[in-house]
Amino acid sequence: MGVPIFAMSETPSRPTVIIWTISLGILTSFTVGSTITVPTPEAEALVTVIAFVISSVSLYPLVVRNWDRWSREQPLVRIVVYFAPLFFVIVVLDTLVHLLFGGWGLTTMLLEAAVVAATFALTIWLSFYGGAYRVKDYVVANTSLNW
Repeated sequence: MGVPIFAMSETPSRPTVIIWTISLGILTSFTVGSTITVPTPEAEALVTVIAFVISSVSLYPLVVRNWDRWSREQPLVRIVVYFAPLFFVIVVLDTLVHLLFGGWGLTTMLLEAAVVAATFALTIWLSFYGGAYRVKDYVVANTSLNW
């Protein structure tokens, strides 16, 4: 009776974890590939593939290790908690980089890569290490929201 309405009864089987890892890796790599400014379409494809490999390899052990807590949420909530900060923070910070340093060049590309790395770390913290719960608790405690 204490199970939330949206709790899922998924078990951490290897295929389930692989599907989640690949799905999150695709979201990450397409966001990163469209963010980092490179001179050619081939370079953009390479950046996207590298981002997919790095994010998938990074995410697999996180999904496995944090499955009990992470799987309690409805799948759409998991995706939103992962993708919303990833997309929003990358877009905002990337726009700031372009405004301050211009649209092209090595400096811009390196700063965009730093933005991506920092945002990916933030997204991992929010999604897998309880950051989203901490943010929610802070907002509820400091506003008049009823949760």
